[in-house]
Amino acid sequence: MLKKYVSVVFLAVTLAVASAVGVSGVEPQEADASTYITVQTCTTGTIELNSDEKRILDLQNQARTSRGKEALCVHPALTEAARAHSQDMLDRDYSSHTSPDGETVKQRLERFGYTFNGYSYYAYGENIAWGSGTTYASADYLFKWWMRSKKHRRNILKDSFREVGIGVKTGTYKTYTNTKMGTVDFGVRR
Repeated sequence: MLKKYVSVVFLAVTLAVASAVGVSGVEPQEADASTYITVQTCTTGTIELNSDEKRILDLQNQARTSRGKEALCVHPALTEAARAHSQDMLDRDYSSHTSPDGETVKQRLERFGYTFNGYSYYAYGENIAWGSGTTYASADYLFKWWMRSKKHRRNILKDSFREVGIGVKTGTYKTYTNTKMGTVDFGVRR
C-alpha cells in the first residue's frame, strides 16, 4: 500500500519590534518566568505553561472555537521544541524557522520526539515572533500580530491541526533587552 506523507509548513518570520522611547522607565514584569499554570496535555498528562504561553493557548483556542473549530491540545514534545527554539533564537541572536546550523522545523520537532514515521498523514506548521517593551512583548500583541498575518492566521485556524506547543522566553535579542521570543508549533498525525 502506498503511503502518502503530506507535510505542510507555513514559514513566516515575524519581527515585532519597538523601543521603549517615550514610555516611562517601567520595565516589563517578569511574572511569566515565575508564574506557571498547569494544563492537561494531549497525552492525558499535565504540563506547566508560563503565563504568556497559557495566554497564547487561550487566545488561539478562543479564535478557533468561536469559528466552530476544535480547540488545540498541548503536546509535550511540541512544547519542548517550541521552548528550545525560542531560547536558541535568543541565545544565538537570530529570528528564523531554520537554525543557523541548518536544522529545519521538521528536524527540530523530530529531535524533541514529535516524529512522523508510521503515520499515513501528518502536517505541521510554525509561527514565530518577537517583541520588546511593555506593549510589543505582550502575549496579546504577538497573537494579534499573528492574526493580522495571512500565513500565521492560517496556522492558527487550520482545521486539521489538533496539537500545539508554545514556547515564550525572555532575554536580549540584538540590542533589545527584555525581549519576548515566541514560537508556536502546530501538528497533526494520523
